[in-house]
Amino acid sequence: MKRWIMFFTLLGMLSGFQLSAQVAETAIEAEGKSVGNSLQAHDEALNRALRNAIEQGVGSIIDSETMVSNFQLLDDQVYSQVKGYVTSYEVINDNQGQDGLYVIRVRAVVALGLLEKNLKALKITMKRRENPRVMFIFAELIDGLEQAGAVTQTEMERAFLAKDFPLVDKNQIQMIKERDAALSYADPQKAAALGRQSGAEMVVVGQATADLIDHSRPYGVSVFAYRSQISARVIKTDTAEVMVSDDVEGEARGGGRIPTAKDALRFGAGQLADKLMSEMVEKMRSEAYNVVNIQVVASGVNATAKQMLVKTLEEIRGIQSVNERSFVNNILILDLTVDGAIWKDFDVHLENLPGIALAVTAKSQNRIDVKWVGERQAPL
Repeated sequence: MKRWIMFFTLLGMLSGFQLSAQVAETAIEAEGKSVGNSLQAHDEALNRALRNAIEQGVGSIIDSETMVSNFQLLDDQVYSQVKGYVTSYEVINDNQGQDGLYVIRVRAVVALGLLEKNLKALKITMKRRENPRVMFIFAELIDGLEQAGAVTQTEMERAFLAKDFPLVDKNQIQMIKERDAALSYADPQKAAALGRQSGAEMVVVGQATADLIDHSRPYGVSVFAYRSQISARVIKTDTAEVMVSDDVEGEARGGGRIPTAKDALRFGAGQLADKLMSEMVEKMRSEAYNVVNIQVVASGVNATAKQMLVKTLEEIRGIQSVNERSFVNNILILDLTVDGAIWKDFDVHLENLPGIALAVTAKSQNRIDVKWVGERQAPL
């Protein structure tokens, strides 16, 4: 599961940091090979040489056990970032594709300091962020008819699992009806409730349709064309906040109606999974290092206590905004925007507010429940 947090942090750090004159740089020699003697083979060999230089740089920073256990993540998120880590290079040997094999050796200047900074930063984030489980709920229609096969949901789950996202056990969500899935897309509160029932911290709820757009018979053989449309929202189950939202279209052609429709759904689901993961990564990175939205639910609060609590929170360093969401039956719900720097220990901050005594009764990733105890006596 920690590898999933590592994935989040690596991608976030790679997008967040920029090269600077202060970054330590190291010259590394490396070789790349590619079959062929074309310009394409030349470019591939050069790219592999630069990538190998980055790999050597990573190997000089982290231990071999970490490299082995997280190879796929490093392969996807670090080694591929050639332009981000190689500040300059010179080709010191080029065989010009002799004997159908391009071999290029380079001396590359690798921003080793930037690599080290990014890789160390992930350790901090791993400690700060928890490990939320993801649940998928999709309603699926082919030519307007509900489908029990859940092609879209299966493909989405496969894509997320391939990146080591921790998912809720599918056995826990078998009882969710198609009607529940359809309604939950339009109602984040309902989606959040379904996710909480299954122990998920985030729920991906969506709608997928595949419709026939063309049917032809070239040479007497039926060919069907289907277009899929898939929309999805990622919702935090503790606050019902819509984390990200996106949609895609996909097309497929084939000899059977249902198989072709399912191919269109699979293609669209794969595209949407990539988009959602990228957006979720950026959101998580932003919350870890910038600001996070937290919901505070305070019970036993009267009108006077409400004013006192809101005023006190507004004066706390690190709280950027305090917005009242509702106040009913002595229960006050506040939406707070909080610096990521104080997110992890925010429950401790609430129990130590100046002049106010609160007792934390529950805490989840983005929600804290507290009980009003009273005004805190000033020390003599």
